[in-house]
Amino acid sequence: MAAIKWSDEAQSVCDTFLAVFPGAGKAANRIKIADAVEYQLLKKNLDEATKAIVLEAIGNAFPQSFAPITMRLRDPKALMKLAASQKKVNLKNPLIRVRRWDMPRVRLDRPIKKVLALMASPRKGGNTDCIMDGMLDGVRQEGGSVEKFYFSDLAIAACNGCLACEAKELEHYCAIQDDMTDLYGKFLECDGFVMGFPVYTARECSQAAVFFDRLKALGTKGQYNKLGRIRKGGLVVTWGWPSDDSYNHVAENAAFILKMFGVEIAEVVTGCGFWEAYYKKGTAKMDKKGMAAAKQAGRALVTG
Repeated sequence: MAAIKWSDEAQSVCDTFLAVFPGAGKAANRIKIADAVEYQLLKKNLDEATKAIVLEAIGNAFPQSFAPITMRLRDPKALMKLAASQKKVNLKNPLIRVRRWDMPRVRLDRPIKKVLALMASPRKGGNTDCIMDGMLDGVRQEGGSVEKFYFSDLAIAACNGCLACEAKELEHYCAIQDDMTDLYGKFLECDGFVMGFPVYTARECSQAAVFFDRLKALGTKGQYNKLGRIRKGGLVVTWGWPSDDSYNHVAENAAFILKMFGVEIAEVVTGCGFWEAYYKKGTAKMDKKGMAAAKQAGRALVTG
């Protein structure tokens, strides 16, 4: 295709969007946008990039977490109205949503009896915690036993990169002997594993990241054979922006990490819209259908 023709407005939108990136990623992202624009022009049989084409291309090329930026470019008044709507809870039409994902079934050759649950959110009784409790209620309804831990109650240090776990099989799995030692054992013994965490800065919260890093000790040649049997898993992930697909990629990445350590995620429940007034603990319960779906996800984790 010949060089793309850009309208002045389209070029301005592209430059404004790219301004949010540091210099290190700007050139690569400019190419990404140009490729996405070219695809849109070919698909629509057009020969000039307009503002609408560029915004559509950005929406396809970047995660939905960039929606606030593209919304500011497309309709700044609508963004201001949305932000204002989060200042006070609308009891009749709350902006939060709890959603159970449509997932392929995961079948194991044994019943799910022991479920280990880890709440990585630092807010006990917060919205992530409420949704996870709904899922765990469903597990218990189907006869599964639940042992739940709050990361904030545990003393778990960050991985220090010493690689002692790579050198030989360690009795305590990791050279750092803290509360993670006991958690390793429970992780290996469970039939199901449920984890909950919020998205704070476009990724899992730091507590969840520390847990993922410390799992590395189970992936070494001395310990990996202990992961032999697959554990069925559930995830609860929440965020503030009131769009129910903004951070799906964060949940998907968590599922990818856990699969490396023998957990096949069968259920994902996400919650969104926890901004401003909606950040108050327990607002997730306002979505009664969503909370019922979270409980059904827990039941399906045992029976599905």
